[in-house]
Amino acid sequence: MAAPIRPTSTKAYGREKWLWVPAIANLPTPAIAEINAATGLDVSCMLFASTTKPSKNTNLVDRERRICDTTTFQQIGTTTYGGGEMLAAFDEQGAALSNGVKAWEKFPEGTAGFLVRRLGILVATDFAVGQFVSAFPVEFGPPFPIVQGDGEAAEVGFSSTFAITAPPAFKVAITA
Repeated sequence: MAAPIRPTSTKAYGREKWLWVPAIANLPTPAIAEINAATGLDVSCMLFASTTKPSKNTNLVDRERRICDTTTFQQIGTTTYGGGEMLAAFDEQGAALSNGVKAWEKFPEGTAGFLVRRLGILVATDFAVGQFVSAFPVEFGPPFPIVQGDGEAAEVGFSSTFAITAPPAFKVAITA
């Protein structure tokens, strides 16, 4: 028998980069030009930690019992990819195109495109060919100004519900 394998752990703290990309032509092979497009926006330092991240829920379905069966079994049912609530910093008094309003301006109701997530590499490191990412096709609902947090830690922000609108792509390499 082979010895058990223990993979090394990959740190996520400070190593979760999120990028908004308006277009990816081929989801299984996102191009570096698409990832680095001027129309994109790195929202990693704009998002509050309590932002709801994309999720997956797969139903377990109880199989129909037959008359002779004394036990029942399950099968895999529908899988739903869920969006969530993006919570981002917002400067309600900020000038147009300033850093404090870029996310607010980028995500009006109906905005569709891709949220791209890279894990395991420091956030400050630029995207590069050969790095692996996950890409989520999304559409945003209306943004809503909020106060995020309580007391002395409270910050002005906004929330915007987003839906995953098509199958995501996981662990896909950025291409040239």
